[in-house]
Order: sequence, then structure tokens, then C-alpha cells
Amino acid sequence: MSSVIIIVIIVGILLALGSGLLGLLRGGSGGSDKMFRSLVIRVALSLFLFGVLMLSGYMGWIEPNIVVMDATVAK
Repeated sequence: MSSVIIIVIIVGILLALGSGLLGLLRGGSGGSDKMFRSLVIRVALSLFLFGVLMLSGYMGWIEPNIVVMDATVAK
């Protein structure tokens, strides 16, 4: 379930990025306002995503990849 939430947030961040690009292409005062709103939405969604990832890791809903280094140490 948490992976679906994470994917939805990432898609929202990408949509806000696209909206900012359209504001950049539009230019002028209206474009600047659209870019600013897009930036605020992107930052808020990124912070929310970070919080969801931290909570998911703490609750055990997601687990980090464990890399085992199997190298012999030269003496």
C-alpha cells in the first residue's frame, strides 16, 4: 500500500514540474505566478514523500536493500 502512495506522490511531483515548465514557456507575470505555485507544490510534495518514506521505514512497511560484501581481507 505504501508503494502506491509513493508512486502517486512522485507522479504529482512530475506533474508540478511540467506545470512549472509551461509557466516558464508562457513567461510574463502569469507564467511567473504559475512557476512559483508549481515550486511550492513540488517542495511540499517532496517533504511529504520524505516523511512517508521515513514513517514507512520505521513501521517496517518497507525494508532497505541489504548488500553483503563478501570480500576477503588481505593480511
